[in-house]
Amino acid sequence: MNLRTFEEIVHSHGDYILRLCYTYTKDWQMAEDLTQETFIRFYTAQEKFRQEADVKTYLYRIAVNRCKTYLASWRYKQTQLIEIGQKLISKDNVAIQIERKDEAKQLYEKIEGLPVKYREVLVFYHYFDWTTAQIAELLSCSENTVKTRLRRGRQQLGQLLEKGGITDGSD
Repeated sequence: MNLRTFEEIVHSHGDYILRLCYTYTKDWQMAEDLTQETFIRFYTAQEKFRQEADVKTYLYRIAVNRCKTYLASWRYKQTQLIEIGQKLISKDNVAIQIERKDEAKQLYEKIEGLPVKYREVLVFYHYFDWTTAQIAELLSCSENTVKTRLRRGRQQLGQLLEKGGITDGSD
């Protein structure tokens, strides 16, 4: 693969990979780092890329694996502890942030509360407009599994929304 082709791939898929990484990490800086790592890994391991696979699917698989590795790392766990400590120190700031949430952000937070297997399918399907076949290929599962996860994810999200009352702002 020449440099021009690689640049075209980065430009056409970079934003999607960044948003995907953000859905896992919930941190834009880390999502940017993981996006960069994804493209570096793609470029250095291009001989492993089978041409019959879709480039987008291959990139998403690399990104998902990078994100899962990061979430299992000590660095992530340490960052979470620091953030919890900061929130406890500045309770007033957290209260102001909660008051300013709009409905879209509340919905996204409810989605983030779902188990990963439902969250990733919902995000791919509704935010990235992927087909169930594309999601199945990415996650290495059957299309029926994707459809089941979509249905169950929507059911759980509906229960969270009813319980949390997205329109009245209570949790």
